[in-house]
Formats: sequence, C-alpha cells, structure tokens
Amino acid sequence: MTWLLTPFRKKQAPARDKTARRHRPVSETYIYRTQYKQPPSFTDLLPWVEYLPRQKAILLDDGRSVGAVLEITPAPTEARSGGYLETLRQGVADALASMVEFHPQPWVVQVYVQDETDLRWLERRLRDYVRPGAGGGFSQAWLDIMGRHIHDISRPAGIFHDDLVTGARWGARIRRTRLVLYRRLHHDAPLAETLEMLDDQLDRLRSALAGAGIQSTITDGRHFYEWLIKWFNPRPGVCDGDADRLGDVAPYPGDDELPFGHDFAAMLNLSIPVSDPEKNLWWFDELPHTVISAQGLRRHPHIGALTAERTLGNQTAAIFDQMPPGSIMAMTLIHKPQDMLRAHVGRVKSNSVGDAPEAVLARDNARLVELQMARGERLIPTYITFYLRGEDEMQLRKQVNQVESLMLQAHLQPVSREAEELACDAWIRNLPMNYKPRHDRTVRRSRLVFSSDVAALLPFYGRARGSGRPGFMFWNRGGEPLLFDPLNKDDRRNNAFMLLIGPPGSSKSATLVYLLLHYVAIYRPRIFIIEAGNSLGLACQYLEKHGLSVRSVSIRPGVDVSLPPFRNAMTLLTDKSVMKPQDWLDEEEAPPADEAEDPAGDSEERRDLLGEMEIAARLMITGGNLEEERRLTRADRMTIRHAILDAARTVKAAGGAQVLTRDVAAAMARLGRDDALGARERDRALEMAAGLELFCSGMAGHFFNRPGDRWPDADITHLELGYLARDGYEDQLALAYIGLMDHINAIVEANQYDSRPTLVITDEGHVITTNPLLASYLTKATKMWGRKTGTWFWLATQNLKDYPDVAAKMLNNMEWWLCLSMPPDEVEQIARFRELTREQKRMLLSVRKISGKYAEGVILNQDEASLFRNVPPAIALALAQTEKEEKAARAEIMAREGCDEVDAALRIASQIERQRKEEADT
Repeated sequence: MTWLLTPFRKKQAPARDKTARRHRPVSETYIYRTQYKQPPSFTDLLPWVEYLPRQKAILLDDGRSVGAVLEITPAPTEARSGGYLETLRQGVADALASMVEFHPQPWVVQVYVQDETDLRWLERRLRDYVRPGAGGGFSQAWLDIMGRHIHDISRPAGIFHDDLVTGARWGARIRRTRLVLYRRLHHDAPLAETLEMLDDQLDRLRSALAGAGIQSTITDGRHFYEWLIKWFNPRPGVCDGDADRLGDVAPYPGDDELPFGHDFAAMLNLSIPVSDPEKNLWWFDELPHTVISAQGLRRHPHIGALTAERTLGNQTAAIFDQMPPGSIMAMTLIHKPQDMLRAHVGRVKSNSVGDAPEAVLARDNARLVELQMARGERLIPTYITFYLRGEDEMQLRKQVNQVESLMLQAHLQPVSREAEELACDAWIRNLPMNYKPRHDRTVRRSRLVFSSDVAALLPFYGRARGSGRPGFMFWNRGGEPLLFDPLNKDDRRNNAFMLLIGPPGSSKSATLVYLLLHYVAIYRPRIFIIEAGNSLGLACQYLEKHGLSVRSVSIRPGVDVSLPPFRNAMTLLTDKSVMKPQDWLDEEEAPPADEAEDPAGDSEERRDLLGEMEIAARLMITGGNLEEERRLTRADRMTIRHAILDAARTVKAAGGAQVLTRDVAAAMARLGRDDALGARERDRALEMAAGLELFCSGMAGHFFNRPGDRWPDADITHLELGYLARDGYEDQLALAYIGLMDHINAIVEANQYDSRPTLVITDEGHVITTNPLLASYLTKATKMWGRKTGTWFWLATQNLKDYPDVAAKMLNNMEWWLCLSMPPDEVEQIARFRELTREQKRMLLSVRKISGKYAEGVILNQDEASLFRNVPPAIALALAQTEKEEKAARAEIMAREGCDEVDAALRIASQIERQRKEEADT
C-alpha cells in the first residue's frame, strides 16, 4: 500500500522504521477520494423516477411534478384542399390555446417525431388478425413470408433509392409522433392535486385535438420505457448491436411488485454515456450524438412544413423523409400568460428609441406583434432541436450539414456549429420532461413564435395510414403501413365490392395476385376467379400446392363444360310474384329503392331470376349488337318472358329436369304461330326464336344447350374464358359469364349460413363485362350478395373507356376503387362514373411506378382518398409474371432444374429477394 502513503510524505522527514510505516493507518477521507470516487452520473441528469400505472403518469425527480405522454396520429393531408389544411392548422392552434397558462410554473408541451423501423408489432398484428376458420398450412406459410418481407424492407437505411418521386431512400417504417405534457412545480403540493391538474389539462388538450381531427392515445410505462431505452442504447452490446431486441433482452419490468428504491431512469442505460463538450458530442455505445438548435424562423412556414408532402420541382416528399436515419425532432412549447408576453413586447417597443435603423425596425416589429395579438394570435416561447447520431464523427458532420440544409428549406434558421457552445446541454435539456423553463432565463434558447406558425410547424400533418386492419396491406410514400380491410364491417360503410383499374404495365396482375394470396391466408374465403388470359392461373397452382382445393375450368372447344342460362327456370313456376305479368315491366323500368339506398344488398327484395334470364335471352337474340338491342320493344321483352315461362311449364309437364336453350327457342316459335298475337308480334317471335336457335348447335350449343350440374365445392374455382375473348365471340363470352355467375349464385345461396366469406373475382373486365346487357345483369345478380351472404364482387379492368354509360349503376355500387397509374384521359373516364375533387384528380395523376421497386395507386372509398405504394413479397411478383420474356425465363429454369412451373416461380422469387438485398446494401 506504499502508493497510498505517497501523498502524505513530508519533505526531510526523519527516517522511521519501515515496518511501522507499512502499518500506518490511512484516513477514510483519502480512501473515499481515491477508491470510491465516481464520475458524474448521467442518470442524475434524468428526471423520471416512477411510472404511476393507475394515473398513467410519470412521477418526476422532485416527487411532486408529473407528466404524461400521448401518441399522436397525424391527420392525412394528401389530396386535401388548401381550405382543409387551413382549417386543420386553425384547429391545432385552437388546441394550443386550450392550455391553461401559469407563471412562473407554466405547462410545457414537448412534441417529438422520429421514424422507427422496428415493425415487429406489425407482424404480431397480422398474425393476430387471421380469422377463425383460417390458420391452416398456407396461412402459416404466408405469415412467415410476410414476416421475412417486413423485416427485409424495414432496414434503417431503406431498401432502394426512390429517384422518381421523393428523391430519398425508401424503406418500411412508422413515423411516431409523441406529445409530452408536464408542469414543473417549485412549491410543495400534494401528489393527488398535481395528478388531478394533469388529468384535467390532458382532457382539455385531447378534446381540442380531436375536434381538429387529430387522434391521440395516452401511452403506458412500457411504451415510454421502450422509446427511451432504444434512444439511449442505439447499438447495445448485450443484443449484438440490434436495438430492436432490447425489448426481449432487457424487457420492461412491469408496474407491479417493483423492488424498493426502484428508479425508472436507472433502467435506461446499459452502457456509460460520455460527453465531449469541446466537440459538442455525446457518445452512446461508441456512436457520436449531437443536436442542432433552431435560432428562429426566417419567414412564416407553410402548413405542415416538416411532415406534410410538398412538391418541389420533380420531387414530392416531406422534409422529414430526407432526414438521416435515427433523427428526432423535438419542439418544446412553454405556455406562459399572454398578458406577460404582451407586456414584454411593450417593453421592447418602449426601449426602441431613436432613429437608428435597428431601433426603427424593432419598434415596427413590436407594433406588428401587438396588432397580431389583438387579432387573436398568441405568442408561444418555442425551442426546436434536432437530435442526430452517426457511425462516426465524419458521418455525423455530413448529417449536420444535411439537416441544416433541410431546416433552411423549412424556413428555420439553424444555430451554426461555430456559434454553438451548449449542444451537450441542449441534448440533455430537451429530453422528455427535462426542460426547465426557469433555466431559459440564462441560456435564452426559446424564441417567441406566433401560435399559427407553431401550428404549421408541428408534426401533426402526415400521410394516410388507413384503419390499421391488415386486409389491404400497402405502404404510403413515407414507408408507413397503410392498412384497410373491406371485408371487416368496421372498415366499410356499405359493402366490400371493389374495382381495380390499371392499364398495361401498372402492376395490376401483381396487385391482384398479392391480394388473392393475402386474403386466402387471413380469411380462407371461398373464391371464384373468372378471367381471360390466365394471369392468376399460376397463383392458383401455388395455392393448390399448399393444400387448398382448386378446380380449374377452361372454356374452350372439347372441354366438358355446360352453362345453360335457363337452368333454374322451373323454380319460377312456384313464385307467385313472377306469375303476375302485369307487374313485370313496371318493376323493370323503375329500379328498386334498395339499389340506391342499400348498395350492400341488405333489403328484403329477392333475386330477380326472371329478369336475369330475360337478359340472357336478349344476348342470344341480339348477339350483343347494340343496334339489335335498340330494336327490342317492351312488347318484345314481354314475349321473351312469356317464352321462358312457357318453356318451363312444357319441360315440367314432360318430366324434364332443366330448361335448355332449345326449349325456350321452341316456346318462342310456338308464340310465333299463336293466332292470339298480332302479325307483328308473331313475326318478331319467329325472328327471336331464330336468334335463340343459333345457340342450340355447334360450339355454342355445346356450352349453352346441354344440362348442367352444380359444381363441386372447392376453396378456389378458377374459370378461364380466354377462347371466348377472341373477336367475334362477344355474345358467347357474355352468355358464358352469365352462366358462370348463375353457378356461383347457386353455391353462394347454398352456403349463406356458414361463416366463410366468398370472393368473386373477375379479371380483364374491359374484355368480359363491358356489354351493356351484362352490366345490367351484374347489377341484378350481385344486388343480393353483400352482407346477407358474405359474398363480394371484385372487378379488375385495364380501363373504363370501354364501359357504356349504363354500367354506372354497377360501378357506383362498388364502394372500393383501387386505381393504379393511368394516363390523364383515363382519369377523366373515372370522373364519368364517380365524382372526383380537383385534389383527387391531382393525386390520381401523381401516381408513379418503378419496375422492380414499387407500384403506386389510389384507394377511393366513400370517406377518403389515400395514395398507396405496393411493395409486395417477391413470391407475389414471381407468380404474377405474364410477359413473354418472363414466361421464357420460367421455362428455362424448368428445363434446367427439372421442376414444375410453380417451383420455377419460387426460384425467381428468391432471385428477386437477393436483388432487393443487394440494392439495400449499396
């Protein structure tokens, strides 16, 4: 212990016995100073002592002050008018005005915004959302695929550079906006009293924000802990540098049965932070951190200056989109009494004497401020900082330069690094609930800002996020999940009918395949797919490999498929309402009230079978020719209905099982020889009988003049109409579609009491469903679906220009429109059938696509318009590849590997995943 004695030796001391010196006692003071001295405690700089679960409040270090944390859901501002944004800003300003003002112990509001890439909560939400009755082998496989996909695209640095729209890196993330409310008390006060004051102020603030359309949630101790522990431990050694695993390695201890002396702040650091005041840096986990403070406003900011999308040149992005990874913006607002601030402005004006330019300018500015305050503006002392971290000092310097440039774009004047002397202090003081207003009298970092400007700067303006229910699982341009579920009754107003519009090259097939796979995994619905082109055929094979039953039918010569359009005609004979001919055409001319008032099909009106069969007969008689259709009179339509019923009676009397097309043609011919009819009616009947007979022989007879059986039940029924989609077969195509829908209706009605939903998906609608008679038929046939039977009609088409005006009723019945990228003339076609605001048209025209990266679109429903970005799992892209070169690539893999087409698609999906990871690493 000689080293301990050295400081106590005296010069020229007489020699002493070494043994005695060795046993000389050391003072406790010296031992304390040399052995037990500790460096300054970082935890002592933090104010949080305990979370109070019953009150949902944080107790601060003085034992009497409390605070709370809200999570804010920003209002979507895409496709919103300037008037809407101004109303929103005024609502935010009014919410700030709801704060009760005190001096010298004011309420403090701190608002933090940051992008978080830990999306494991989204994986959990998706797994929990799988409906009862699903959850089989494919559901588990798809959930695993989505879990890997979410993890891969949520890298902190993004997965690709968006050169076309934002000019920044894009990756999946969630933009968290948190509001912290607290009040530092300088006098003793009962804790119950301070909690009551906090609760009252929270209610006032939340109600005011809700009135402006901004929702908030009071967070709990776990949320607060997980937020801060990741902040203070960006690269924790205990997690091998993965901060997202901190919740597993160092979980929140809970709110009950905590040990004596428990300190909330003491749990937050897993390593010792180090400050470097000379360089204005804090070091956490050997990563440098700093802050940039705003000196003031250069000019009035535009609404949503930091987090709302804005178009500059060729780029459309929010300023915060371009912030470096890990950036956090903090705004601290001190709510002081306005009379005190008004007096301060008055003193500035009084003290600005003389004719010096500076004095004149100060006087004029003070007068303007007084005038604005007289008009209702409020002054709010505001302190804005940006927290940054880098991999090293060089990278951090680059980030500082980048953020200073972005601040200038938002009209914020940054404090230059040369003039900044308090960055380490600012880093601590702007932490949640750690800002002490009385200290500002010394450092003077807050600036007086008008409440309207504060409201414009607050990060309460964002992008649409949907309802949070992961049915439609897309993303917005900022990378946040955009979630809707039309099949969920809480997300739809009337129905889950959907129209998907996308011209060639817009990724319509990939979007449809993705939705198909996703809904099979979540709901395991009964699915019917009708298409021309086999775009979904490979996806059906993939699902069959995962254990789903798939029935594939291709309508082509030689295939044993029968679609008799009058198969159910004999059921009409027992329907008393049908047996009143005097009511037929009256009902036909006036659409039932429920079509307009109840688009979900919830009225008690039954299916109009006779009307559907009349439409099928008219298709055969006219061949779908518009000129021929215009020749049909009301009397002709009455004759058609009489012929259908007469054929049903004749077949029933003969003991037949089904009414075939030849039976209706024969009945029509008999009417043509009935002397009770006039000459014109007889001639028309014979003419119409001849038209029907065209469908009694040849290929048309093979499909439409043979008895048809009910199809076997299957998870997925895939119907390919490619042969009939050729020119010259338009009438047979439309008639085949009617026959298919009739089969589907029979299955839907037979299963209407089970819990399983049904999706009827038609692809290439511009080829299949543009016939005017078919549009009328679909309106009738689908009217009885909806909530009653849980059956939903999804129609995918390349365009709307081929749809006649009479299709408006069918299209308007669809609550959900998914519009992919399209030219301006197609946007005008949408306006033919659906009213669009100027902002919605602008949003539709702004939709973009980068092949191999993303495809954008717009979701239109009765409540809003939301721009989405589809970045599906690689397997959805691989299964949707229908181009010639893509098919050739699959064929090459099949020949080389000796595998089937589905396995070839899986190999292509693996290639896509590798390419994504390689680009993410660049």
